Amino acid sequence: MRACDVCRKKKQRCVTLYGSSSCLTCQAAGLSSCTFLQPPPPKRRAAAANTKEFTARKPRGRGPSEELSSVSPKSTLDQELDYPKESILTKTLGLEKGRFSELIGPGGEHDSYLLQTTHARSRVRPSGDGDNMTTSSGMLSPMTMRRVHENVFFQMTPDVEVSQNLRKGDIWDEVSVDDVESLVRPHGATLVKLYFRIVHPSFPILHKNVFIEKYNRTYREITAHLLAAVYALAVCWWSYDPDLLLQEKINEAALVRIAHHAVQDAMHRPRLNTIQAGLLLLQRHRNPLFMDNSWMWSFTSSLLGLGQHLGLHLDCSNWDIPEWEKGLRKRLAWALYIQDSFSALVLGRPCLISEAADWIVKPLESTDFSEGAGDEEVSDQIGSVSIENGKVLFMELVSLSRVTARMLRELYSVRSLAEVLEPQQVLAIAKPLGTDLAQMLKNLPEVLSLENIEPGKLCVNGFLHLALHATTAALHRRLLWAIQQSKSEVDPQFVQFIRRMLRTRAISLVKFMSYLRPEHMEAFWFFAAGGCATILGGFLGLLRATSVTLEESEDLQNLMKEFEWQLRMKAKMSEWVSYTLTRLRALGWDDWKNSKVALPEPFLNTLSVDGNGNAETFVDLSLVLEDDVASSPLSNQSLSSAFIDLDNLMLWTIPGLNYSGYDFIPSEPT
Repeated sequence: MRACDVCRKKKQRCVTLYGSSSCLTCQAAGLSSCTFLQPPPPKRRAAAANTKEFTARKPRGRGPSEELSSVSPKSTLDQELDYPKESILTKTLGLEKGRFSELIGPGGEHDSYLLQTTHARSRVRPSGDGDNMTTSSGMLSPMTMRRVHENVFFQMTPDVEVSQNLRKGDIWDEVSVDDVESLVRPHGATLVKLYFRIVHPSFPILHKNVFIEKYNRTYREITAHLLAAVYALAVCWWSYDPDLLLQEKINEAALVRIAHHAVQDAMHRPRLNTIQAGLLLLQRHRNPLFMDNSWMWSFTSSLLGLGQHLGLHLDCSNWDIPEWEKGLRKRLAWALYIQDSFSALVLGRPCLISEAADWIVKPLESTDFSEGAGDEEVSDQIGSVSIENGKVLFMELVSLSRVTARMLRELYSVRSLAEVLEPQQVLAIAKPLGTDLAQMLKNLPEVLSLENIEPGKLCVNGFLHLALHATTAALHRRLLWAIQQSKSEVDPQFVQFIRRMLRTRAISLVKFMSYLRPEHMEAFWFFAAGGCATILGGFLGLLRATSVTLEESEDLQNLMKEFEWQLRMKAKMSEWVSYTLTRLRALGWDDWKNSKVALPEPFLNTLSVDGNGNAETFVDLSLVLEDDVASSPLSNQSLSSAFIDLDNLMLWTIPGLNYSGYDFIPSEPT
């Protein structure tokens, strides 16, 4: 491909991403399109001696983006794979320089028994760092196996083999790390500091010391896809650095495009940093007018597949790898789990990870994190995030994602939606889920409360509370569906009781939204924030659309107006709020809020009218829970217990807050 005038003048490679009218160099220079006015240079036939000298030249140490040399795979393994013995990267499995690892499953083309036998018979070559390696010669190329545990083998493949095969087919236009750096120069180091100051504490999927060690030597030691993803996320907090604030902001769109391109390239030779870069790109908030859900879901699926390819679904506690890599693998595994659970929640998809059958990763502990309180940086710059708080938040988010995934499997799977139809069935499943959510809220550490705001610091706790509300709303939504669609007659007393609790739940979530402060809004929010808030708005709309009294309909309309007002006031503070407003409007918010609700006739027959003209029920609802006995036909002892647990959950409020000032709610339902 002919280079443009700018790239020819600078004597560098001209890289143009698909769908763009200008190359990366022109985009960095602010040019809208490339020009080809200068004539191409005359072709010169290189001398044979010069060609041989070029092909034998040693690569420049640019990791996966380096120019290919003609050295054999064996010499590449011997000379370039190992880091210095004093490096933290020595003996790593998932982040080696010149080769990538692939888990050998027990039932694929490799017979596990034959593999172990071959390993025992082969000459085992302990390397300088203690790796247990076996090399067997096949007809195609030497195959290197690494055993990290008794029955856990990885196949090690040199990058050079993949690159050569892809280039033979002329199907690869690789992005180099220099292409990435050219888009941010000279602000790269500042953006890295911003990332580790604001994003990393609550999303610790990198090992900070590993990244900084490599970056301080040269940015070329960081793979192009990971470096681009870190820059692309850090640039969202451009104004939080006093020096960057005075500079023109870099071309963020070009940076995101090159990051996506680089990650797709890296999938041919995956490492842990491929998973890291993919997860970081997924955290960017979506465009509400073009969400590209198909890409989001398929890319999440691809990352989960790569995670299994790299053995992240296994317990690595006893593997022969560095201790820090064990912690990194566990954090990455659970980050994938969070991504899977909340992607499924906001997109209405089935969870891809089967924790019961194919997931043996142990729960996270404090020792699985590479940093602690001693690593807190003392800085006069505003906008930092506590490392310890972020660590606790991440572990609690893992716990919540497990409950969310269980709820989706048991109440929203294709089989469940076809078979679990009646309110009694839904309540039987909802009871333990509701109990777990209520218990989780009750036991939240004090540092994760919304009131835990320190001067000059961002508070990252907002998303956890939002996700708790969204999971709870999804649980209650399923119960309300069952009541509305039940083929058998449902006792009005039961309906009134449930709706009373749901209205209390609606009041709680609107008050939660009103309590969010700038310290919450400016912090890092996980990708699902906009989707979770949209679920809350849909829950309010569903409650109003199914109202059974005029008073209830009007109260819920007021709640919806307040919910919308809170979103509008915060829309400029965070992208996920703008997303929520736009999505709700596109889904029918105005119709849910303003349309006249048709009240059900059967339910009206059970009501009377008081002196003020308000409908009231003949039933004293307190009797429903009295002595674990209810008069509803649906009731029995276990159902009454479910009522108690759900009632505790519906009365969920933010601990320690006083809501007496919210006069937009006429009165609490009785």
